[in-house]
Amino acid sequence: MRSLKLKQTKKSLSLVTSTPTKRTTPRREFRAWRASLPTALERDTLLTPEWVAESVVQEVERFLKADLPASFAVRLAAKAHYLYPRYRHFHKGLNRPGNRGRENLLMFMRHWIAGWLKRQRNPLYKKLPSSFGMGQRLP
Repeated sequence: MRSLKLKQTKKSLSLVTSTPTKRTTPRREFRAWRASLPTALERDTLLTPEWVAESVVQEVERFLKADLPASFAVRLAAKAHYLYPRYRHFHKGLNRPGNRGRENLLMFMRHWIAGWLKRQRNPLYKKLPSSFGMGQRLP
């Protein structure tokens, strides 16, 4: 019994200063890092909408062989950040297991950019396949 109590009360000491140190596990480090992320969307899903938005804009630019406004990627990311805490359906869609959350975010962003192109740059929108407006990948 006594030896068990001694083992539990032992603390690790720093090799440099001989002061007690806090043991950190990889799980604790991960939780601390995750808590430091700036938005709820990033903390919950580990998705970075800015990167996903940039990839969607690049996908469309490559397909159309045209430059889109730089604000499109910023607007897509801002819309994702805005909708995530406000709409349960959107929130649930991004919190799916595996890669489904990322795929759902890509689908939503493709849909949004198709709508913006339809309103603002109709000739470019007409060059897109109709399936892109429903969130599917470009060929």
